[in-house]
Amino acid sequence: MTGEGGHKLNSDGISALVALTTCARPALVAKNLPGLQTLLQGLPGFDLVLVIDGLSLVPNRETLALAQQIGVNCIIADFPEGVGVAKNRVMSLFGHYDFYFFIEDDVEVLKPELFTAHLNAYEKTGIHHFSLHEPSRLLEEGQPSFLPRDKAADGAQKIRHARFGSAQVNFFTQQALATVGGWHRQFALLRRGGHTEHSYRIFNAGLTPAPFNYIDELSSSCCWHNPPSIVSCAGHAVAANRLFDIENNLIRQQLGPQAWYAKYPGRLCLFGQGEQDAYRYL
Repeated sequence: MTGEGGHKLNSDGISALVALTTCARPALVAKNLPGLQTLLQGLPGFDLVLVIDGLSLVPNRETLALAQQIGVNCIIADFPEGVGVAKNRVMSLFGHYDFYFFIEDDVEVLKPELFTAHLNAYEKTGIHHFSLHEPSRLLEEGQPSFLPRDKAADGAQKIRHARFGSAQVNFFTQQALATVGGWHRQFALLRRGGHTEHSYRIFNAGLTPAPFNYIDELSSSCCWHNPPSIVSCAGHAVAANRLFDIENNLIRQQLGPQAWYAKYPGRLCLFGQGEQDAYRYL
């Protein structure tokens, strides 16, 4: 399954899309988006899009106004359905990039190595999906692997492998996303969760050595913030691995490819051009 959208903001050489996902946190976007925009301007082939989950929420309209002021393209939708569906909207509209970085709005990117080192690691290891987050979020780790550097004197780069982790920053190849499809529609009801089940599908497809693959030294390339969640998980059972029971049940089913589901489809809001409908919604 591939994203149906034929859009590409950049068509020269290797292409990578960086998607910052947000909902109801205009202050965090105001803090983290301008620096990310500036950093990416120095990386040829990289494009940036801000993904706003639900203009029905007043804070999200503030976020859109901020993005328009600084010249950042956006994907918008009428109502919020959670970060997984927000990512589905990205793929429905921008399904033909070579590489994807999904970053949550509470992450402050400090160094361009966040992007270049992940691309280098993929080229050397063939691992199609990496995650990056606070180290304490890794659970049930296996044996690490080591990636030799170009200069032997610099030692090796440690890659940690775990069954569980987080989605503050995710790297994907287009092949990985085309193989497993979208984030499961069931998490639109919760408006949170779903990233682990999605990572397990990539692992089960044989594209990674573990669901979560973590380049140890890159944790310093970001500043991690932990604001209160926008959506409460009260009333939903959570297991010892920090997942909702519903997510653990889906993981056990070892699902195949899923559609890029969104009840409320995404629309492009291009800088200086107003809103533009997608070619096709799923």
